[in-house]
Amino acid sequence: MDWNDEDRSLRRIVLRFLNESEELAREELDKIIQAIEEYIGHQPLIQSWTIPTIIIFTPIFLIFSILLAPASKLLGNSLFVAALAACLLPLFMVWRWHRNQYGTGRLRKPREALYLGASEETIAALEKLFAYLQREDGPKLYYRDKHGKQHFLNRRNFFGSLRVLLLSEFSSVRELCLTPTGGRIAAAIKIDADPAEVLKILAIKPKRPAGHGRYAKYPYADALVSFLGDSDILSIDATRQEMANTAIRRRLNSFFVEHVDDSGAVPRADQVQELVRKIYVRLCHLQGRRPEPEITRKRKTDAVTQ
Repeated sequence: MDWNDEDRSLRRIVLRFLNESEELAREELDKIIQAIEEYIGHQPLIQSWTIPTIIIFTPIFLIFSILLAPASKLLGNSLFVAALAACLLPLFMVWRWHRNQYGTGRLRKPREALYLGASEETIAALEKLFAYLQREDGPKLYYRDKHGKQHFLNRRNFFGSLRVLLLSEFSSVRELCLTPTGGRIAAAIKIDADPAEVLKILAIKPKRPAGHGRYAKYPYADALVSFLGDSDILSIDATRQEMANTAIRRRLNSFFVEHVDDSGAVPRADQVQELVRKIYVRLCHLQGRRPEPEITRKRKTDAVTQ
């Protein structure tokens, strides 16, 4: 299959494994990125006033130092020093911003990434992706400039503590994550590999907006524990499976209604079907009965239909 640049977008790959619902995945990822932006606060503004400081204040101080030097040598020298500071101070601040992301010394290993407001499962999933991108034998990554020319990135671009910001859809946010060489990446990052193959290698089970999975919107596990711990479970007659399943569904519905969250949402019948099946099988075991195999019941149903 031929993949275009949009399909190869690193952000879109992340959205695919974070949640089965791309909308929920986007909401979760952007919430993490926004939290990091708010945490670092005014520090990124260092980069925004670096160039204006050099362009505006340096020549102003130099001009005044030359004009005032004949009248006062001390004042002229002071303005000359201020002109040098206007050049060096912003560079020093950018160096500090770079050091906060990559540390000092040789960049041999990734820094601990900054995650705010992210669940442990999401952190583990994102770190698994970054670990894959940081490998020497990992896929090549690239971006395209405004002329469409392809530029490949070194794997160490994903060693910084703010690497999550590279997943933002906004160039101004991506630029906050400096490269190891001190540059900035405004363009969206792509992966020079089959996105489907990457997802297969990562083997990250995406969250589900509802139902079982890496994350469940509803407390299925609590429902199962509560239900199986109920002594009245033996009162359900397991010999008639359809009636038993109906009774189980009613009890499950009562549980979810009693434990509903602020959204007021409860799972649909199709979303609890797997849970109903597991409870019915357990009920049969408790009553010393053998649950009817799914395939056998299906064949019987097909026979009746025919």
